[in-house]
Amino acid sequence: MSEELDCTRFEEMATTSPHAGTKGYTNGVPGEPVYEAPRRAHRAHHCADFLLRVLTALASTAAIVTILKSNQSVYGVNGRLVARARWNDFAGFKWFLLANAVVCAYAILAAIASLLGVCTRRGPLSITPIAWLTFLVDFLLTNALMSAAAVATTLAWIGYKGQSNAGWESSCGVVRGFCHRIGGALIASYAAWVFLALSTIVAASALHKLRRHHAY
Repeated sequence: MSEELDCTRFEEMATTSPHAGTKGYTNGVPGEPVYEAPRRAHRAHHCADFLLRVLTALASTAAIVTILKSNQSVYGVNGRLVARARWNDFAGFKWFLLANAVVCAYAILAAIASLLGVCTRRGPLSITPIAWLTFLVDFLLTNALMSAAAVATTLAWIGYKGQSNAGWESSCGVVRGFCHRIGGALIASYAAWVFLALSTIVAASALHKLRRHHAY
């Protein structure tokens, strides 16, 4: 009878120990780390990341569709071709389309992974190596998308204003629809860049939280 009381009292002391259930302890025993709690990023990171991924995919898709439909041909009164503007005649617009396509595909995959993180709290921002990979890919694609948008903006600006020193005349007065669609594609692409940059910040914040947890 006394042995049973001693065992019961020992169990109560173990469960009510000030170290029980805290970080760095397992069942109240110092020095035995808990591995699951530090690996779980805050739910807010996954929710914000999912929303930004969806917005990035939508914006980049809008840029792709707009530039694909930007080709324009202008005919005179007699039916003869006066001017033609096609995005695939410019290498800069090809790079612009490719960059947006890569960002769109990545954003869709990342959104699915973030949705799993929202449901299970074990998404890409919950484990340090995957969070680092997410941050690096976001950072690289953000720079690539900005590069493509900058090149496309330069081409659009020359088409709109011309370049008198080089003898290039403005063509937007003739193919106005083409220029307007290119401008819309640029706006959508810059919006995708903003959302992707915010996703990079969210990944950096999640990494900071994971590092802080591991420090304890």
